[in-house]
Amino acid sequence: MSEEKQSPNPIYIVPDLLEEIFLRLPLKSILKFKTISKQWRSILESDSFVQRRRSVKQSRKILAAYNCNCGGRPCLLPESQFQGDEEIVYLHCDAARRPMLSCNGLVCFHEPDYITVLNPSTGQNLRFHSSSRFRNGSDMVMGFGRDRVTGSYIVVKMIVEPMFGDDCDVLDVESGEWKKLKRPHYVTSLERQSVCVNGSIYWLFSGEGLLHIGSGYHLLALDLHKEEFHRVSAPDTLVTRDTKIVNLENRLAVAKITIPGPARILEICSMNAGEEIWSNTYAINLAGITASKWSVFTPVAVSDQGNLVLYNDRKSLFNDRKSLFKYYPETCELRCLSSDSCVHVLSPYLENMAPL
Repeated sequence: MSEEKQSPNPIYIVPDLLEEIFLRLPLKSILKFKTISKQWRSILESDSFVQRRRSVKQSRKILAAYNCNCGGRPCLLPESQFQGDEEIVYLHCDAARRPMLSCNGLVCFHEPDYITVLNPSTGQNLRFHSSSRFRNGSDMVMGFGRDRVTGSYIVVKMIVEPMFGDDCDVLDVESGEWKKLKRPHYVTSLERQSVCVNGSIYWLFSGEGLLHIGSGYHLLALDLHKEEFHRVSAPDTLVTRDTKIVNLENRLAVAKITIPGPARILEICSMNAGEEIWSNTYAINLAGITASKWSVFTPVAVSDQGNLVLYNDRKSLFNDRKSLFKYYPETCELRCLSSDSCVHVLSPYLENMAPL
């Protein structure tokens, strides 16, 4: 009887073996195991595990913000959903109608008086006080990216028009400290969309003192490590106010609808960052797609099968439908996967286990 009451000897598993086991677990299990012991939490938050987990090949998914006004904390919905053969991971967030920026699996958005940086994978978020001149949000542009040398995440804020100030406020998310840079004198107006690619943040801008060809719009880059701005050479015919700039397969890409004749063509070009050489990537015929003149097609990701996923943010006075499309290069077919006014597609979903 006494033998039956004896506790079994505990099993000791060396940390290296534990890490190998954890690498093969789904995200939900990893988050649960973080609460088991300090040792397990230390393993799961170590640089070694975070880097190795990132290198594990996973099926490609898309991150979308699902707008809700419940006031709850931003979090991933428990289950992903499939639209066609694309898996969508939904971020439940009442800020989904605000501009949201993403980089390397993290999401950044502006709230009244605050900047929030969120890791959807872990549910962690950080809030930083915004400087007084940026608290309105309507007259500013933002950028969010990662220093490719130090790995630090950076938030950048600038006034749209230089007449209200030419300072550029830069926040280091790790230290929580703000610093100021001077934006280039030739930038007279900035567009609000931005994207981070390989350690630089890009914006569309119009400016003075430049050779204006066609639209007069250009690309501005900020190297986050060097803290230096420079103008990026880009195809003149593709860089206009209506151009979308995106990170497509870790390359800067621009997309714009052109009308060379009766057809409406979505042209997409991508850039080799080292030499700033552009190449034509896609030319998609939009014939048969019902769309207003406000329609904007944004490249989102390339699927595991090599097909292009696109997001269409169609806005009019009477309609605010947002649609997800997929383009099949082999057959030149463009197919609508879903349409929902409450969903805002952000980016490819990248699991990021690094603690904030």
